[in-house]
Amino acid sequence: MTLEITKTTKLVGNIKIDNTVVKTITADIDSQGVSTINEWIGNTELYASNRREMRKQEAAFQTKVYEVEDAVAAEFEAEKKKEE
Repeated sequence: MTLEITKTTKLVGNIKIDNTVVKTITADIDSQGVSTINEWIGNTELYASNRREMRKQEAAFQTKVYEVEDAVAAEFEAEKKKEE
């Protein structure tokens, strides 16, 4: 039996109109800076009627994911060099 522990980083983006969550996006970033992204639309009518702004918010979330991926990858590379 073994226990394997993996450090991850998780980002959650809730795109809201007023107090209604229209879409939720999650990004699970592993220790090497690789992401798995999931998304759910909670209100299709609001999403469809605000599609352009929704896409801007989605792009902003993706930009943040890239920033965190890069930071995690840099940390991974620095740790890898220490071990050599």
